[in-house]
Amino acid sequence: MRKLRINNRIGRSSVTPLMCTLLAAGLWWLPSGTYDLGNLVSLLLVLFTGYIVEETNNTYQVLRVRSRMVASTWLFGVACLGALHEFQPIVVAVFCLAVSYYLLFRTYQQINPVADAFHTFLLLSLGSIFYPPVMLFVPFYWWYMIVFMRCMSMRVFCATLVGTILPFWFWFGWQLWQENLSPFVAWWEQITIWDHLNVAMYANPSTAILHLPYFLLLFLAIWTSVYYLIYRYDDKIQTRMMIYIYMFQTLLVAAFSLFVPEPLQMVPLMLLNVVPLLAHYFTLHNSWWCLGVFFLTILAFMVVAFQTLLPELFYKLC
Repeated sequence: MRKLRINNRIGRSSVTPLMCTLLAAGLWWLPSGTYDLGNLVSLLLVLFTGYIVEETNNTYQVLRVRSRMVASTWLFGVACLGALHEFQPIVVAVFCLAVSYYLLFRTYQQINPVADAFHTFLLLSLGSIFYPPVMLFVPFYWWYMIVFMRCMSMRVFCATLVGTILPFWFWFGWQLWQENLSPFVAWWEQITIWDHLNVAMYANPSTAILHLPYFLLLFLAIWTSVYYLIYRYDDKIQTRMMIYIYMFQTLLVAAFSLFVPEPLQMVPLMLLNVVPLLAHYFTLHNSWWCLGVFFLTILAFMVVAFQTLLPELFYKLC
């Protein structure tokens, strides 16, 4: 076995998640400059999401060594993204999406996993109420269950339909009771507004610095995905199927970002999907290239933290 490098030791250390948690808690109220309930709720949701992604890793052994690097990477990433520190609906959607992954992976090669399929799509649909574009993942989840999880059947498909419809059944019924359908109309408009490509951000280099978090995560997603495809046979088949889903979800988020008015809205979704790829790369690979990318990634996230936590000072220096 080759000698472990710094990134490998950090990825396998039990101190890493504690340090990342303290970092997130210490920086959480920096953008707003005050303690309020919204920030606290957002922090709790982020911590719960970190717990879910770590349980996903522990249960299904996404990393084939003892490590809490998945949760640590998530906490470190959200600590550097000041836009997530104030409560916003997408934080709830990200939590629901993380739970849906955990339930989706549990269906791997199961015979008629009706209950897990129902709850997977229930969480996905519930998350879409808070952030409508999440609903666009539904047909791709069906494809994951057919190709990667290999558990689809007619009973499972019917369960997914019921799970998708159920939250809207109660939500829409409540709006009918209140005789006010404007929330559902607003929800529908946020999906149908995606009728054209939004390439202005990519065509204007002067605005690229404003979207630094998005471009950073996109680069890391491409780098780690290519690296994983080269060394994918080091993992067992089930792990490869799960990593493929993370990679495909990252690709979908990147594609969806071409249509949203503001691509930074998709950063939390992209971060959730990139985190397992980063954790896998930094924990298990011990090449000099990996070590260099590790330090460059930390440096890049520090720049993102400076930009998002202290924006006025950042743009003044730029």
